[in-house]
Amino acid sequence: MDSHSRPLSQKRFRRTTGAANISLTNAVIIRFVHQEINVSILIAEDNEAQRKYLGDLLSDKFPGHMPLIAANDGESAVRLAIEARPALSIFDIQMPNLSGVKAAKAIWREFPSARIIFWTQFPHEIYINEIRKIVRSTEPQPTYGFIHKNNPEERFLRFISAVLEDGADMIDPAFKDSFQRPLLTEFESEALRYLALGLSNWAISRKCSLSLRGVESRLATLYEKLFPAHSAGTDAEEYDKLAYNVRTRAFFEALRRGLINSDELEKAETELADWIERDRKRFRQSPK
Repeated sequence: MDSHSRPLSQKRFRRTTGAANISLTNAVIIRFVHQEINVSILIAEDNEAQRKYLGDLLSDKFPGHMPLIAANDGESAVRLAIEARPALSIFDIQMPNLSGVKAAKAIWREFPSARIIFWTQFPHEIYINEIRKIVRSTEPQPTYGFIHKNNPEERFLRFISAVLEDGADMIDPAFKDSFQRPLLTEFESEALRYLALGLSNWAISRKCSLSLRGVESRLATLYEKLFPAHSAGTDAEEYDKLAYNVRTRAFFEALRRGLINSDELEKAETELADWIERDRKRFRQSPK
């Protein structure tokens, strides 16, 4: 059988325009081109050396998923993923313009069947919690993986195969505990930043439009999530209340687990400074 008599599935399609000598309807051409693009893998990584390493590795181990698509920032990754709909995307988390997590959220909103692996040096719980919330809120729930960049190459390749070929969710064993801890609410995540920046309960109540009692109740729930093995109800309870400042301990625990980091605190400080200026004026103008 010569090349002209092969079924379409056995031909290598090379042109999308000016192909008057190819007896295919536009609809068939579009379907075939979409199918070819759909086997590709998208790499979103701002570090050029790591992007090249990943490209060389995938070209060698997954030749059936060429050509690769590459992006060096989060915004480009979103655009390319929605346009090309690759079979798999591999995202760094900390990228210019848009983080890998926020890029995934935008992609899953338009393309919920996208399979995404987060490949990162920063496995902070602040990102893990955000990923978990996004996955839970997406219907149908997307397939994803989360792995540290320091893993051996063989394990990384197994992760890729499981997500790409089996549609399995894959979590680096080092972070399974982080993925199983109670999720923080939006208020609890915000409150950790406010505690770190030194806001009082009075200021938090004004910032979040809550009563003081409401803030105290919500902070108590936050502390229970951060310290599940606390001394309440034991012989040590009275002593621990006198010995520890629970707000400071919460800040330490948040730092230890990566629930807050310097980048997020810098952004929160800038936003808070603007709000403080406005609220200070409001306070001065309110009747005493």
